[in-house]
Amino acid sequence: MNEIDHRTMTTKNQGDVSDSAHPAPTEDAAFLGWQKIPRGDLVALYRVTAAGHPSYGSTVSDKTLLNLNLRIPEIQSAEKQLSKKR
Repeated sequence: MNEIDHRTMTTKNQGDVSDSAHPAPTEDAAFLGWQKIPRGDLVALYRVTAAGHPSYGSTVSDKTLLNLNLRIPEIQSAEKQLSKKR
């Protein structure tokens, strides 16, 4: 299984995170934000936007996108996004 290191990922859209909730029509998913899981790690959450896909509209992790054979959009690291909100 592929592992994703979100600390090294960047985003094409350097605007507000809410801008990424409205992806270009060719993207399979839109980044929604970060969720802290019980062991303290942050997990990126995405909404499936691939037209006609059975999971369209579902909120999923990057691992689920990979399992669904969908592309993971590029995003900013959690540290960069969280530091902007302070």
